[in-house]
Amino acid sequence: MTTTLNQIPGIGPSTVKVLTENGFDSAQQIADTTIAQLSRVPGFGAARASRTIKAANEVLSVSTDASTTATTEATAAQTTIRQRRIAKKPVPKVTRSASATGTDTKVAAATKESEIEEMAKKAKKAALKLAKKAKKEAKKEAKKVKQAAKKVKQAAKKVAKAAKKAAKKAAKKAKKKTQSKKNKK
Repeated sequence: MTTTLNQIPGIGPSTVKVLTENGFDSAQQIADTTIAQLSRVPGFGAARASRTIKAANEVLSVSTDASTTATTEATAAQTTIRQRRIAKKPVPKVTRSASATGTDTKVAAATKESEIEEMAKKAKKAALKLAKKAKKEAKKEAKKVKQAAKKVKQAAKKVAKAAKKAAKKAAKKAKKKTQSKKNKK
């Protein structure tokens, strides 16, 4: 029986869709992936990827336990006795170095990847903001140029109107002059 994605705590319908679009179809695939690989899925940072992988492993262990209930019941008495013995023994202090497990390395790599992705997102956002600002400034300058062109056009109309008026006046004056010369003859 395959354990579905929506059986993992914290995974809803929209997240199932995103995971499916990115090639994850079952809880087993989530459990088998690395934090870095899952961090590449939109909406999954290193922390969420780690939690999701852990939850998938827990779901799978629970479903495995449920399918092997008979075996579990047979060994329950032995486990209880073993736990009592362990509880009586003192627990030695264990120190763990970062190189002791590959998980720490995976978490560190995923954290670096997510930091790089975050920085890239911020840089992209800043570039878009600058582009938007430049576009806005260009629009303002275009508007100023348009207004200046409008003023030049209006001034040209006034000059043309004045020139036409002056030409009409000159033509009228010339006509009067020629008529007065004709009248004298």
